[in-house]
Amino acid sequence: MLLMSRLKKLLSDNGFAKAVITLVSGSLIAQALTIAVSPLLTRIFSPKELGVYTLILTAESLFGSIICGRYDVSIVSEPNEEKVYPIIKLSLIVTLIFSFLAALGYGSFYFIFNEEYTGYSYAILFIFLMLVFNGLMRILESYNNRYKEYKLMTSVFVLKTSMQNLGSVVLGLLNFGVLGLLVSHTGGMLFGLKKQSTKLKKHMKIVFSSSRLEMKEVAMNHIRLPLYSAPAMFANRFSYASIALGIEALYGLGVLGLYSISYKALGLPLTVMSNNVAKVFYQEASREYDKTGKFIKSFKKTAMLLALIAIPMVLILYFLSPLVFEIVFGKEWRQAGIYVQFLAPMFGIRLIVNTVAYGLQVVKKQHLELILQILFIVASFTCFIISKLLKFNVTQYLISISISFSIIYILYFFTVMLNASGKLKNR
Repeated sequence: MLLMSRLKKLLSDNGFAKAVITLVSGSLIAQALTIAVSPLLTRIFSPKELGVYTLILTAESLFGSIICGRYDVSIVSEPNEEKVYPIIKLSLIVTLIFSFLAALGYGSFYFIFNEEYTGYSYAILFIFLMLVFNGLMRILESYNNRYKEYKLMTSVFVLKTSMQNLGSVVLGLLNFGVLGLLVSHTGGMLFGLKKQSTKLKKHMKIVFSSSRLEMKEVAMNHIRLPLYSAPAMFANRFSYASIALGIEALYGLGVLGLYSISYKALGLPLTVMSNNVAKVFYQEASREYDKTGKFIKSFKKTAMLLALIAIPMVLILYFLSPLVFEIVFGKEWRQAGIYVQFLAPMFGIRLIVNTVAYGLQVVKKQHLELILQILFIVASFTCFIISKLLKFNVTQYLISISISFSIIYILYFFTVMLNASGKLKNR
């Protein structure tokens, strides 16, 4: 009864609830599309092809969230409207520079210097394009979020996901292999950009006319973002990307292909859902903090809502994943369902914590964020080394990842909660 009364109170906050429901509904539709298409992909593409594709997409996973130097985040929170436009121009410039460097570095390491993958050297171009488009989307999403254009954000995301999934199937049937997957993924990112930029388009002259002095000013005002938040976010992405890279190093492309379906069905949709709800949380928490010096109300209602989603989700996935994967994807993919089974508890906790983690940016404690995220990298490397030394099989490796990451997420959650209540305000 207490839980239901709290839920009723939570949903009575019409603005918050409506925004969350709008964005979550888009995530669920996109997840349904992805799950519906996945059985076709497992029959069209081999585990090795999906493994190579995952290795390439790992670059976007690693660098996509920091491709703007995290300056895109300040588009939402910047109180001075006139300073938003120099931030946008700065974000665009940083995106182009970082995209080139990241594509060249990551692409060369895996697809030029590694003889096993030299046949996929064209991946470097796609990595560059994916990162540039990713930066554009982040800038536009932040601008949309500033003005609470959640319906627009949802419709664009569903359109993009639909085109990516449709393209993967069509080009796969035409035997384009890994190239077809890359074309559909990269091309799909373009859909909706025009619609998403409608509001900003009116101000593009102001954006491009922003002077170096104005960009320097906003860059220094938000310097903690590239100094602390960007490394923290990279650490977060690297800790998860390292799972895929570790599987490739320890068990080969075939097993990586199986894991890719596990992540596609579980990790990717939940990450998108978390990111979408986080946009609402960050906007609400920033406004609450400006007025009260705390954001505990936003923290509680967001954590409670996501817990109500995460708990039943984890239980269903833990008990049913192997059977469902075997029925839907085919007998050889049952193992991927077992991977989901052991990763589900960690991803459930991650859904909640990754969303409220933006609270540390609200109180400008990006240094705490960086410290906590480094713990994930330490845990990832430790699990990799132990698995290699003790010759763990892939299931044991994933269990060790799930347990260690879950412990760190719980620590992360309580750190954000203390900051939300104002108890660590001056520390």
